[in-house]
Amino acid sequence: MKIAIFASIWAQNLWDELILKNEIKLLEQTYGNETKFIVFTYDKKNPFFTAPNVVYREYFPVGIRQARNIFKNIWNFFMFLFTVIWSDLIVIWWGGIIYDDEVQTTKNPLDSWLFRVRFFRFFMKKFIFFRVWINIKNTESLKKVKAIFKKAHKIEVRDNYSYELLKSLGIESSIEKDPVFYDRWELITTKSIIWTISSYHFDKTLFKDFDLSWKKIWLAIRAWYFFHKSNISDRMEEWRVREVINFLVWEWAKVVLLPHSFHETDDLANDFLFMSRFIWEEWVEIKTNMMEVYETYTKKEIDICVAMRLHSIILSHVYEIPFIWISYSTKTDEVLDELKK
Repeated sequence: MKIAIFASIWAQNLWDELILKNEIKLLEQTYGNETKFIVFTYDKKNPFFTAPNVVYREYFPVGIRQARNIFKNIWNFFMFLFTVIWSDLIVIWWGGIIYDDEVQTTKNPLDSWLFRVRFFRFFMKKFIFFRVWINIKNTESLKKVKAIFKKAHKIEVRDNYSYELLKSLGIESSIEKDPVFYDRWELITTKSIIWTISSYHFDKTLFKDFDLSWKKIWLAIRAWYFFHKSNISDRMEEWRVREVINFLVWEWAKVVLLPHSFHETDDLANDFLFMSRFIWEEWVEIKTNMMEVYETYTKKEIDICVAMRLHSIILSHVYEIPFIWISYSTKTDEVLDELKK
């Protein structure tokens, strides 16, 4: 079996990389361990997940308006065509590819996906959408969304919003688990939560009921999204984070900052840049790469995780780590609702 995967793994984001890792695991369960994969990315030089049966290729187009990329894009286009023809199955995943507006500076990708799926149909290839999350804010984009999903062999989504949106367009889909739930394979059916507090407010009252002395507190937070929900300015946002960290330190807690994104070109998406402002001598440290962050979860080096990123919530759950949930969108609300069942 030969499978081409069109993914979102170019941005040094732990979320994306773990989705790919577990997606391949799930596809191997279905099609066998001898399956060969070609994975499209914008950064084929720095893969997080490697395996003998996985090869990385660069997307077409890349910086198409820059003359210096002309030969690279000609090569990438023919590699794209070759891979489509070579494949027995094409898999498209992750919500970040199906959106039309974003807080971050990444451009609208809908036109690129219309271009690609037309080639899938032209060569009569079977293609599926694997547990995607759709984020459409402009009604004029719905026609493009319908054209992208048209004639897909199977469509799996990760949330009720995506399911209802496709249903309103006359497109059938099913809701399936986020692939990161399978990161600890033996616990894929668990529904237990060790300890969860839901809150839309990031302040010291989150910790009022707990003895924090000598506890290790992880903060997996991100800039802009949560705080602007409360109409707090950028400067107030930084002040609020410092207030919480100062409180934790004065309560004799050790704070570890867990950036999930190290985006090289989009500062708004780079958790590391934002969190680096808050390092404080021996009391506040920061993890400096995706593997360090990932191993912090897998080795359970923590007492409490303040989880804002969706996959911080999921990893805390999977590795049985107590966590405080801070929600900033319906996708995190839906995951917590599912965990509470």
